[in-house]
Amino acid sequence: MVGAGSYVLSVVLLAVVGGSVGFSAFRIRRHLLRDWDGAPARLVELVLAAALLIWLCELLGLFGLLYASTLTIEALLLVAAVLAWSIGAPSPSGAGEAAGGGGESGEAGVRADGEEPPAPPASAPHASLAMTAVALAVVFVVFAHWGLFAKYAVDHGISNFDSLWSYMPFAARMAQTHSVVGLHYTETAFTNLNWLYPQNAELFHATGILLTGRDTLSLFVNFGWLALAFLAAWCVGRPYGRGPLAVVAAAIVLECNTLIVRAPGTAKDDVMAAGLMLAAIAILVNAWAGGRARAVGRPGDDPGADPGAEARRTLPLGWPLAAAGLAAGLAVGTKPTVLAMIAALSVAVIVLAPRGRRWAAAGWWFLPALAGGGFWYLRDLIVAGNPLPQVEKLGPISLPHPEQVQHTWPDLSILHYATDTEVWRQYFGPGLELAFGELWAVVVLAGLAGGLLTLLWGRDAPLRWLGGVALFGAFAYLATPLSAAGTEGAPFEFWINVRYGIPPLLLGLVLLPLARGMEDAGRQWALLAALAALLWITNGADAVLDDPERDFGLLVALVAVALPALILALRRWGASGRELVAGFAAFALLLVAIGYPLQRHYLEGRFAADSGLPGQEMSSAYLWARDVRDARIGIVGTTAGFYQYGLYGTDLSNHVAYVGEEGPHAAFNPIPDCAGFREAVDAADLDYLITSPFLNFIDQAAPVPSPEAGWLRGSPGVEAVDSEGLVTVWRVRGSLDPSGCGPANAPLRSIPQQPGS
Repeated sequence: MVGAGSYVLSVVLLAVVGGSVGFSAFRIRRHLLRDWDGAPARLVELVLAAALLIWLCELLGLFGLLYASTLTIEALLLVAAVLAWSIGAPSPSGAGEAAGGGGESGEAGVRADGEEPPAPPASAPHASLAMTAVALAVVFVVFAHWGLFAKYAVDHGISNFDSLWSYMPFAARMAQTHSVVGLHYTETAFTNLNWLYPQNAELFHATGILLTGRDTLSLFVNFGWLALAFLAAWCVGRPYGRGPLAVVAAAIVLECNTLIVRAPGTAKDDVMAAGLMLAAIAILVNAWAGGRARAVGRPGDDPGADPGAEARRTLPLGWPLAAAGLAAGLAVGTKPTVLAMIAALSVAVIVLAPRGRRWAAAGWWFLPALAGGGFWYLRDLIVAGNPLPQVEKLGPISLPHPEQVQHTWPDLSILHYATDTEVWRQYFGPGLELAFGELWAVVVLAGLAGGLLTLLWGRDAPLRWLGGVALFGAFAYLATPLSAAGTEGAPFEFWINVRYGIPPLLLGLVLLPLARGMEDAGRQWALLAALAALLWITNGADAVLDDPERDFGLLVALVAVALPALILALRRWGASGRELVAGFAAFALLLVAIGYPLQRHYLEGRFAADSGLPGQEMSSAYLWARDVRDARIGIVGTTAGFYQYGLYGTDLSNHVAYVGEEGPHAAFNPIPDCAGFREAVDAADLDYLITSPFLNFIDQAAPVPSPEAGWLRGSPGVEAVDSEGLVTVWRVRGSLDPSGCGPANAPLRSIPQQPGS
């Protein structure tokens, strides 16, 4: 349990690190994009803040120095450096500002150094106040609905499978080792080499663990990415006066069942990747709009109003493009399933750059993108010989990749079953209904229609390219490995991996309100009503009112949406800057006051006896681990590997490691014989060892036996201290003596496999 003193210290550390990063992001944006304001400026600042925190952690983690103290000092040094730089450096858009050109000089707005200053986003047509109120109400409902699902984690602990298997173990290991360099092998039946995946998301969870000593913040990290996604959607529609429509369209995806049962209260990274991808597009859209306003000379004009505007609408180079590239890189550094869309977006950026300046555009785009996500791919190139080890071949060329001994299932894609009507009837149709509701076909078609309409009849070249990006992303999803996960002919895990298609579907729906013919207010209201009805019908938003946990959901929405919106509204009502600061200070104190009892409640119920988590005969081991501190715990059998997070203990001080053998190119496989296994356990210097069966994904009630427990029996070096089914916790008391393996401990002749793989 965390006492009041420790809680206050955690709040101070969070305030220092978060405040330093946020302030630095604000100063950098204000210096480099001084003419940007409002929602686009806030979006750029959030992207910069995320990047700064990731870079601070990566820099310290490279040298094994990622501690709460060093991170706090580094954050303060960052503020000092940014202040010194921003005060001493000349403004990149200062030339000509006194003339009233927003930093422009002359008709073309060329600075003294010959470069065109970054244009501000065009003054957008004002969205209807009534439409804005509807959009705000929709966002409130989505946050409340997410809060309903987060409540289970608050009461019992994180229950999401992927979070227990990889996301939270990776974060905990970073916090324990103070490093971002080493690989944390989670199990031996890998299907996606998760220890070689990019880990931007895990760095945020590791930061929370470092600064608070617990994982409470991890329950709410995804709410921040949800807010970023909504802000990005607003900014996509903003230059066209369609911000509210874009927000409601985005809500249809952000509240879909496939996300809402996995993102709230978990460490899943799907919303983070999709939100950052949409943020990159939103920054580009506003940069294009600013370039149009400069060329046409009428900020906020409809591009179709000037026949010559099309030829002048090229992508402005400079810091807006760099900010968009940074957001794209952060997305790729979060989840590789967005690589295809970011690649297509990169092509659009180069094509839409001014002729003769495309190499410069590539530099402004790709260098920040590499800074945002390249670290993890460089790590994989070094340790596995391949920046994307999941790709084993490029045509006839075989690439370095880990060889796999155990298997769960083949990594089949949806295209593999493109003409299999039986699979579509039995798995894909029901899976899509489970993901998007009874009107799933309408949701999918609306997303595709948004991409297609903008591709064919978009009002300008940038929108047409974005339509192509959305459609290309949809096709890439169909070809993504494991999008049809399961055994041959039975992709029963398809519905879970529908989340891989979230980014293109999100972009397509956000583009839908920007189609030609939507300038009329009556048509906008009709589309708004249709989108809101689709949201309500497909996502069961009435649960916000009917669910027994609705009070918690409404509290989340009140704190995350209503109160900040009310404080911001004070500005429109004439409040002074001092009054706004006082309002946000009171809001921060409210969060601190709510956080203390909430954290105590969470830690009391986290993986407790009545939590029922995680099941799979691991619940007793979870309960045992709650009170274990600073222990070295080895695990074998993929059930323990897939559900390992609860073994880290309440204070996350236990060092948990799978006992296996490393292979070439970052491979990790089971040890196939008794003597080798006993030697490995002795070498690991363990306090405890947990043996478990092979997890049977097809029939989880019938786990596949794994031999390690048999290899331990009879050894005086271990003692069973807890058992549930085929899962046993052993205390390691001394050497296991590899020479003690007898005939009953014969080498493993058949390594357990997933049935049907």
